[in-house]
Amino acid sequence: MLKLERLAASVLAAAAAVVAGCTSPVGPQSSGVDVAPRWQTLAPAQADADLVVSHDDAQVDQQWWSHFHDAALEALIREAIAGNKSLGIARARVEEARAARLQAQSALAPEVTAVASSERGNRGLLTNDKSVTVNQVALSAAWELDLFGRNQARTAQATAILQSTEASEQAVRVALLAEVARTYFELRNLDRQIELTTSNLETQRRTLKLVEAQLRGALVSNLDVQRAAAQTSTTESRVPSLRAARDAAANRLSALLGRTPGNLKEVAAAPQPPLDGRIVVSAPASVIATRPDVRVAERRFVASISARKAAVAELFPKISLSALFGVQDATPFSSTPWGIGIGLVQPVLNFGRIRSQIDAADARQTQAFLAYQQAVLDALEDMESAMSAYLNEQ
Repeated sequence: MLKLERLAASVLAAAAAVVAGCTSPVGPQSSGVDVAPRWQTLAPAQADADLVVSHDDAQVDQQWWSHFHDAALEALIREAIAGNKSLGIARARVEEARAARLQAQSALAPEVTAVASSERGNRGLLTNDKSVTVNQVALSAAWELDLFGRNQARTAQATAILQSTEASEQAVRVALLAEVARTYFELRNLDRQIELTTSNLETQRRTLKLVEAQLRGALVSNLDVQRAAAQTSTTESRVPSLRAARDAAANRLSALLGRTPGNLKEVAAAPQPPLDGRIVVSAPASVIATRPDVRVAERRFVASISARKAAVAELFPKISLSALFGVQDATPFSSTPWGIGIGLVQPVLNFGRIRSQIDAADARQTQAFLAYQQAVLDALEDMESAMSAYLNEQ
């Protein structure tokens, strides 16, 4: 028994040393994509100074909607953050991933179980054919020593998945706020168009009546009346389509806010103040490092690296420690059962199951890396196209 205790103590000390030296979760990974130091779209347009590239990310305002100085828009942004259902789903997924990481981390610690029981019965010859009561309380502990890093890799994988889910929530938030602002300004624009079209229609109706009166006085021809009537009819036909588009935009904005469709009185805002045409953007490398969609892909790639490490660790033995201590009272006898042990499980014959799991992990890692590269390329294309569209509209 003494040898077993010494063996268990030696293994425990070795395990502590290994756990202390375990590597931290995988850090940021390079995509291998050649990112230019400056935006290609801005090269011929620097003289306009409409878009300014800053290498200081602190100068890039993350609350971009505040530059519109529109209290109604800011209120809608706050409501969307609090009430949008898609963003709520993204938050719940973060909580799910956080719980999954905690579950993975728990495998690194011992598991302790308490047992209590009370039993009365006749044990025959053991109790001289008399009824006895047996009360027992015991604590048992089990700990898998992560000597080959399997559980550490699974924890690192769960951490990367959590970080990916957090980035995905941020991506949903960015897209949501952009869509709220776009729909809000579309709604205001439609309100303005309806106002102008209705005003023009009233003017054209008065003009038509005037031309008809002039026709009766032989001052104009039928062609002039027909032309005025056609113009009035065309303008009149635009009003229903504009109102339908306005209702669709309002319903869309309501859904983004988490409301049922209805009137949005917040849109009846004061005239928008003039905007500063100067827009500050980050350098390409900073954009790639901070865009949530790129972060999602990068963290998924990191998760695939840890998943492969966990698959490789399945080739090695699983070593575990166990211990038991209890108190047993069986009148007129009592005892204190205890025990300590060490166990080892080593895969011997599995017909290629573990190797095939490693091959599958390799393939998933390749897929994740290519998806990461594509996310970087898509982000660069998105930024270049957006800046080109902005400059060409000036």
